Amino acid sequence: MKKIFLAAAFLTATVISSFANPIEKADPKAEAVFNKQFAGAQSTIWSKTEEGLLKVNFVWGGHSTVVYFNDKAEIVGSIRNMFYDQLPLTIIRSVESKYQSPVVIEVREVSNEEGTKYALVLEEKTKRYNVRLNSLGEILSSEKVKK
Repeated sequence: MKKIFLAAAFLTATVISSFANPIEKADPKAEAVFNKQFAGAQSTIWSKTEEGLLKVNFVWGGHSTVVYFNDKAEIVGSIRNMFYDQLPLTIIRSVESKYQSPVVIEVREVSNEEGTKYALVLEEKTKRYNVRLNSLGEILSSEKVKK
């Protein structure tokens, strides 16, 4: 089952990366930072965003990951797909106290200068929700979406 979720996460990252502008060669400074921070990364794809950020999609530690660099080769943010059971306990407890028997479909950890937040897509009975939480487990937003 985990392999299916990992494959879906990688497919999502690959599709999303196709909307960026692929580049032949990354900024050498950004590439050096990347290689130091994410040694062993696989399936690396470098691109430029419309906002001018350098973006790299890759698989690291079995997780589809995206990292963004500014023009000074500094990491400005990252998004990592995760499994629900890998979330911090505070997040899991918060979700399970708010929703009855949630089925978690997607989990993303988003890190940037504001800190680390978590974005989840979950189903509860016949309803689907997009839920955002901070690292303390506080629900920042919960919106119902169509299945």
